[in-house]
Amino acid sequence: MLIGILQLDLRIGDALNLKDKRRIVRSLKDKWHHHHNVSVAEVDHLDHPQHALMGVVLVGNDAQHMESTLSRLVETVKHERYAELLDFRIEIVSGRD
Repeated sequence: MLIGILQLDLRIGDALNLKDKRRIVRSLKDKWHHHHNVSVAEVDHLDHPQHALMGVVLVGNDAQHMESTLSRLVETVKHERYAELLDFRIEIVSGRD
């Protein structure tokens, strides 16, 4: 079993407060989950209205396919209207000891 991890550092420029940010983040999470079949969570900067660190996880058995899926998601994020991609990191790890 392999686990693909994508870390996305985002700037949410249109968010004036935490309520705005949560609305935008929820929309992004739902869209990414639906279109890429991944699990998504906001993992840091929870109290900062214009900054979000998102964790995306994908489980599978083909590292190349997983890397490709996560890379396509990064390309999608680059074109998001309400979020600016500041940085990202992709890692594929083995789920076996």
